[in-house]
Amino acid sequence: MQLDKLKVSAPSVLRMIPDDLLAKIASDTKVDYCAKVLKGERLFYLLVYAFLCADRLSQRKLETVFSSQQFKSLFNYSVDMKVSRSSISTRLSAINLDFFEQAYELIYGKFSALYTEKEVRNLNLIRVDSSMVAETCNKLKEGFTVGRKGEGKADRKQIKYTMAYDGFAAKLAEVFSKPTYLSEDKAMPALLERLIKKDKAHRNLYVLDRGLTALDNYKKVAQSEAVFIGRINTNRKMKVVRSLMTKDTDRDLGNLELMDDVIVHLYNNKHEEDIQEFRVVKAKFKVPKDTTRKSPSGSNRKKVEDEVFFITNVTNEPGQLQLTPQEIAEAYRRRWDIEVFYRFLKQNLSFSHFLSTSENGIKVILYMTLITAMLIMIYKRQNGIGFEEAKFCFKMQLEDWIIDLNVAIRTGETDHRKAMMSNRIRIP
Repeated sequence: MQLDKLKVSAPSVLRMIPDDLLAKIASDTKVDYCAKVLKGERLFYLLVYAFLCADRLSQRKLETVFSSQQFKSLFNYSVDMKVSRSSISTRLSAINLDFFEQAYELIYGKFSALYTEKEVRNLNLIRVDSSMVAETCNKLKEGFTVGRKGEGKADRKQIKYTMAYDGFAAKLAEVFSKPTYLSEDKAMPALLERLIKKDKAHRNLYVLDRGLTALDNYKKVAQSEAVFIGRINTNRKMKVVRSLMTKDTDRDLGNLELMDDVIVHLYNNKHEEDIQEFRVVKAKFKVPKDTTRKSPSGSNRKKVEDEVFFITNVTNEPGQLQLTPQEIAEAYRRRWDIEVFYRFLKQNLSFSHFLSTSENGIKVILYMTLITAMLIMIYKRQNGIGFEEAKFCFKMQLEDWIIDLNVAIRTGETDHRKAMMSNRIRIP
């Protein structure tokens, strides 16, 4: 990939961050109260730059990045300005979280507005899922312990991140550290409730991980007039009310074959039939799965189903939203996008470990990770390249930009310097 052949440059993407509005948010939230050096906007750009340019970040690396000539040249800081690792740690644990939450919402709104009407419709497909990140107990202040401790090993605490991904960025994200939220039937509804309140026109189609299984949760989404698609166990007890199948029904679902398309009543945890109607699309793999496959360790047999049951509250009633079995299967298939997004965050943006061990700091890092991911997503989309390649090229272009900027400043080339300085980001 030749950097000069890319349609959109890294500097042009960084310039899309609305500095004036960011400054207003800083003023409104009073994020700089009692802060001398590490002000809210400086921490904002420190984290963005470090996520883009460094691997497996730590607070010591953040200290090094802040003191680097590259960072200070790019953001117009005095060479004498310094911060320590301990001051970064303290600032992350106490800084006003509202600044970062509002900054995320501001940038999400600005960047998502760049999409076409057709692309926006695709963004209404919201994949909801969770991912876990673990740390040793003596480091993490919050979190829950899962599993058994191995001999000679320290206990590990985990934090659950639950996100709603729209194919561009996380539309909404939440951090859960209390043990009750280990269950997806607790974590996902907490996020869904916030999502549905934001979507007053009910344009979104929520694609849910199969960890959401409780009937009450299905009913809450349905009764809020939101639309969802999920997956349930093939042995789930249900009563068929009526079938939507006809002799002309298309049974081809890609790698699946449609078995049945029915309206059902589910049974609650008291084994009682509930009269709320749901739709279940039953399918089987065209190429049968090996249902006796062993787990990676080879000790226990891993359950593999040869059939897939999708559940939705779209019952194809006249005058309401209509979905074919093919559309339901395809929507759920696209749920995998959020898995790819999580993998990108963990492998490329230091999301697999904690830069801060306080709850406040963890949430700050979450918002800043997602903001950086948005920058890369815009760059990726405009240049038609992959996630990893986008991050690499973004970093290389920033380095070239910094070199050109320093050359312009030191040589005093008026025209070149003026052009570079007009591109330079300025932070108060």
